[in-house]
Amino acid sequence: MGKEISLTEIQQSGDPAFRYAMMRKVVEAVRKEGELYMPLLNLVTTFIDGLASGQSGGSKNAYINYLQKQFPDLCSAIGAELFYTKYRCGAVHEFNLKKGFAIERGEKMPGIYVDTKTIKETGNQITILNIDRLIDDFIAHIQSLEEAYKHGAS
Repeated sequence: MGKEISLTEIQQSGDPAFRYAMMRKVVEAVRKEGELYMPLLNLVTTFIDGLASGQSGGSKNAYINYLQKQFPDLCSAIGAELFYTKYRCGAVHEFNLKKGFAIERGEKMPGIYVDTKTIKETGNQITILNIDRLIDDFIAHIQSLEEAYKHGAS
């Protein structure tokens, strides 16, 4: 048997307080770098996966249900299924976005969550997600989970 260690000496990823704090802190740190749009999208979409975590084979439904319950403004703007298939799946599986979809910073989309524009050169339509609005909503959600956990409503 190896050396003994106290639980107070190690980080416990199963501890909700630790998990929530790490999610919030890493998103805030990457956001400060400014131009890291895709890593931000990747982090948020995978963290939502972890928060939603459904049964084996049911993760898509769990994710969509979680979005609808916890991110109603996002779902009103683009729909949970479309966000899942075009943003989450692209970010997680390809570190890319699906064709016809893009992300942009909030200063270029004040007050707008999702917008559709026409590309001058091609005439094609593109759906643009305000990544800062998503990050703001995600951080607010994590902070609410942290507060609920502190007050015993885990």
